[in-house]
Amino acid sequence: MDDDNEFKNFVEDVKMQHSTFNFEYKYIFVVLLSISFFFTGSVFAQNPKVDAINKNSNGQPGAFLRMGVGARALGLSGAFSAIADDPSAAFWNPAGIDQISNFQFEFMNVDLPFDRTFNFASSVLPVGGFMTVGLSWIGLRINDIEGRSANTVEPEYFFGNSQNAFFFSLSRSIGRSFSFGGNVKFIQNNLDTDTATGLGFDAGILLHVSDRLSLALLAQDIGTDYRWKSGLTEGVPMTFRFGTAYDLADGFTLSADVNKTGGLDPSFHFGLEFRPIDAFPVRVGYFDKQISGGLGVHMPLSNHSLELNYGYTNDHILNDDIHRVSLTFSFSPSPKKSYAKPDRPYSATRKTVRKKNKKSYKGTRYVVVKATVLNVRSGPGTNFRKAGKIKKNQRLEFIKKEYNWVKVKLRNGAFGWVHYKYVDIL
Repeated sequence: MDDDNEFKNFVEDVKMQHSTFNFEYKYIFVVLLSISFFFTGSVFAQNPKVDAINKNSNGQPGAFLRMGVGARALGLSGAFSAIADDPSAAFWNPAGIDQISNFQFEFMNVDLPFDRTFNFASSVLPVGGFMTVGLSWIGLRINDIEGRSANTVEPEYFFGNSQNAFFFSLSRSIGRSFSFGGNVKFIQNNLDTDTATGLGFDAGILLHVSDRLSLALLAQDIGTDYRWKSGLTEGVPMTFRFGTAYDLADGFTLSADVNKTGGLDPSFHFGLEFRPIDAFPVRVGYFDKQISGGLGVHMPLSNHSLELNYGYTNDHILNDDIHRVSLTFSFSPSPKKSYAKPDRPYSATRKTVRKKNKKSYKGTRYVVVKATVLNVRSGPGTNFRKAGKIKKNQRLEFIKKEYNWVKVKLRNGAFGWVHYKYVDIL
């Protein structure tokens, strides 16, 4: 009899996987078809004035806004818009910052060829479970530029150029699968004695088609331009980005992005992130016939955590090696102590669930799964690998809660973490 039940369960699981597989690929086809019309209608048929600016400048105004940020994302060659689950998402896809469940801060500094220094800093904070906000800064500085007023061998003077962009990001989710977000950004360019300022906007969406498949769509630099004090106005070309990410297996994520900047050819970016050890992710990427890569290490610090990421790329102009390092701090407040007795109901919801189960669990607390299928993580955050899946109405032993994450004991005796939104704590 038990063998018959096991066989029936096996058949049902196969049917479920088959239906999910077909649904994902049908969805991909529909979205790709929509994206093709989107790119054809929106990018290749731009306003003639804007298109002329883009072609004449070859996409150069605001080029530092397209250099990319974060050692993790750049280790994946920029194939990150459908992952977008750390503070660098403010750049890659602001809709993604809604995946962050606690206050996080990221910083990156890198020296580039031609005496350039590039900086990035971003902080993200969920606001009362209603929305997520972020504040970011991108800065590029070049020193000791030679200045001449005539065709002379020796320079007459030296000057510098600094470009800065300040982002304010906002993101909100609708249900458990869809989120949207945007940026308002103020840009500034100081070149010798002249100064330019401008305002621009980004907008993006992120869709989790299933537990394994995510899709992203982003428009960057909507209406962005520089207005110089000298009277010159330079238009920053819009960039459209479509991305997808797929979990090939637990700990293995394949990602791809297609970018189209006005006046330039489309670019294709591919990345693979895998975790041979949970706290040590390894990354590799491919873009424009060049390989990139990177490593990471995740270190818990009491209730907080620190993530150190390294990324390697090659400079397209001088063929020099570029090494990037970024730090991400994740701050979680200490869980609040509860002095209620373990066997006493904490809320009407707990009473209702306990009444349905018609059991009392003295001395041990449990959680009941509300979602149809819920991912179990190896740590308290989406940056930890998936350790398994649990299904609706499953009851698991409660261990502890840290901010928005609950540690549970699985049926096989292992421990994992789930988001508190998708379980009832008895």
